[in-house]
Amino acid sequence: MHASADAPIAGLAAAWQLVDHRSTAATADPLVLDCAHRLAADPAGERAAEWVYGLLSMTRYLATRAGDATAGQVAEALRTAARALDGPPCGHRTHPCESALEQLDFDELLLTGSAPDVVLLGNGTPTGADPEWQEPGTKEEYRCPHAVAGFARIAAEIIAPGTPEGIPERVPHHHEDAIDDLASVLHGYPRGGVEPAYEVTAGTGLPAQPTTGALAGHLVLLHAACWEAASGTIRPRWVLDDMIGTLEDALRALEGATCSHGDGAHPELSGDPETDAGTGYHLLTPGGRARLQRSYEDGFADAPPAAWTCRAHLRALAHETLGPLTTARDRFFGERRTEYLDAECLRPDGTWDAARLAGVLRSAAEGEERTEDLGLWAGRRFVRGPGAAHERLVLFLTVCHSLDRAYPDPPPSVYRELRPVLESAVAAAPETCPHGDAHPGAGAGLPGGAGEHLAHLFAPESFPAPKGAREPDAWACPRNLAPLAEEWLQWCDTWDEAAEDGYGEDDD
Repeated sequence: MHASADAPIAGLAAAWQLVDHRSTAATADPLVLDCAHRLAADPAGERAAEWVYGLLSMTRYLATRAGDATAGQVAEALRTAARALDGPPCGHRTHPCESALEQLDFDELLLTGSAPDVVLLGNGTPTGADPEWQEPGTKEEYRCPHAVAGFARIAAEIIAPGTPEGIPERVPHHHEDAIDDLASVLHGYPRGGVEPAYEVTAGTGLPAQPTTGALAGHLVLLHAACWEAASGTIRPRWVLDDMIGTLEDALRALEGATCSHGDGAHPELSGDPETDAGTGYHLLTPGGRARLQRSYEDGFADAPPAAWTCRAHLRALAHETLGPLTTARDRFFGERRTEYLDAECLRPDGTWDAARLAGVLRSAAEGEERTEDLGLWAGRRFVRGPGAAHERLVLFLTVCHSLDRAYPDPPPSVYRELRPVLESAVAAAPETCPHGDAHPGAGAGLPGGAGEHLAHLFAPESFPAPKGAREPDAWACPRNLAPLAEEWLQWCDTWDEAAEDGYGEDDD
């Protein structure tokens, strides 16, 4: 519907209410451009408030669906009107635009609901005598040039972000606490009552129709948290699934984004948890971007909002964040391939070689993915065939050593597959044995490195006995193996609880 130039405000307002993210350009552009032209014709006139609030009510379309030319033209008309409406201070202690900014959550498009009913605004009935007026402020406050200018700047910033000058530096009340909460998790010392899994996924709450500002804030939050999420210290699979899903949604929204910026013109996250968490949360709202702009001008921020809201930059940032998270999900929950270790642990003809395995085990590094794969390789060979008693002992202890070396904890893709190996060693152990208290466990408590002790046990002809070496029968004793297996099975249960308890089901 396209209202004529002389249509009464009620007809215009009714048409504006039909414009949203589902509207087509053919339907919406005539309405938004008509309203923008009216505002541009008299930016500080008596009816400027009606046109500003009309455009604010149609911002959901302008920020998510309109073409660049239409959006740019409307944003310019709004900013021109804001400058024209600026004037001497008024007598109002606060304005509705300020409280609207403070009451936001993650979706700045909720600000479109802050536009008052322009028909009631101009009906001449005082606020107290108008039972239909339901806005949080008085009509006088909404008609105040400073309030109209504030809403004009807010609407323009949502439509074409990066120029937040003049917008009140008001952010949602809980955002500052959220910044501190996320920073504490990224520092490795969560504040009391903070749940790390929920903090690192703060960026996953992307609205269904994201503005460029929303994309910027959520992508910075996801990037800031991705290394913590990919480290394995946070166990539930849904953390990685939700982060990856949000990034994929963002990439679809940013498909084809380009820019004219040169190399090095796009900002990078600082690596400081407080700074990066603050950048992410402040990018989410117009008031936050105004605060970020002032921080940049004061020398406390490395880049202004305009640099962060470049859509081509955001597309690159999403790709950069997606890679580590996808790799981590594959590592923690995907199918692990271990065939490459055959060439290192077996003879060229594929037959058993304890000395070669011992050499690989000696080089096993704490927290290394290859060490996890070594445990899986040994566990799979253990399960596949009977083998000689010494070979099975070697494979079992290799499994236990890989669990010892895992950091921070072995992922579900590892420990869940190793459970049958551990369960095979749980048996009734004799009350006494010739070794007394000289059982070596998996070697972690012996003098020197466990890898040296295990290597000597595996292939004594190739590796000399380290100080404190135990006899082979002490390693193979059921009173050594059964408690070792039971301890690791208990840890498996603990890790499963950490992956599931309190977070919902964790997919296998």
